[in-house]
Amino acid sequence: MNANIRSLSGAALMLVIIPIIAGLLACMPVPVGDPERSRIDPQLSGVWATTEDGKESGHFLFRPYDKRTWLVVGIEGGKPGTAQVYKAWVTKLGGRQFLTWEQAGGINDDGSFLSEFWYVFRVEKEGANQVNLHMLDYEFGGFEGLPDPDDYDGDYVKDLRRSFERVIKKNVDDEDLYGDVLTMRRLADDELAEASERFESVIAFD
Repeated sequence: MNANIRSLSGAALMLVIIPIIAGLLACMPVPVGDPERSRIDPQLSGVWATTEDGKESGHFLFRPYDKRTWLVVGIEGGKPGTAQVYKAWVTKLGGRQFLTWEQAGGINDDGSFLSEFWYVFRVEKEGANQVNLHMLDYEFGGFEGLPDPDDYDGDYVKDLRRSFERVIKKNVDDEDLYGDVLTMRRLADDELAEASERFESVIAFD
């Protein structure tokens, strides 16, 4: 197994302590798509409020970093004390749009920066101001025949990404492929000033 990839059980534990998406306990051991070949979707750029179980849980800023990827900054609802930072990109598989979030800002024990897990969502747009993100579930039966990252000797992401993508493409309309749904609502113009203050309370933009 690649030294940069730790157990998914450890990754799931990390998810529990991320308050913005604490209920989403699934993650993928590989990203989907290639950020170097992607193009941002302008409809996803901007500031969004996230909703889980009907309650607003946080805000996400999707800021285009270049023509291919976004810098995504997330802050929890209520009184923000922490921020999460991601690199994000989109790809199409089986005629559906998928969004991959790669955690940024961390460092591994060996000094490397490669993410150890990824959030991958199927994107479902409801007009211009709402997006439902259906999270891929690593426990989906179609993935069972693929090597486990804990037992793999080699570059797991490089060697296995396309194998995962083939399973996703084949089963893109199978609801069992997906777990929790994260709903994002685009903030109205009169909400942006308050949201900006909240972002600046946890991360410097000047």
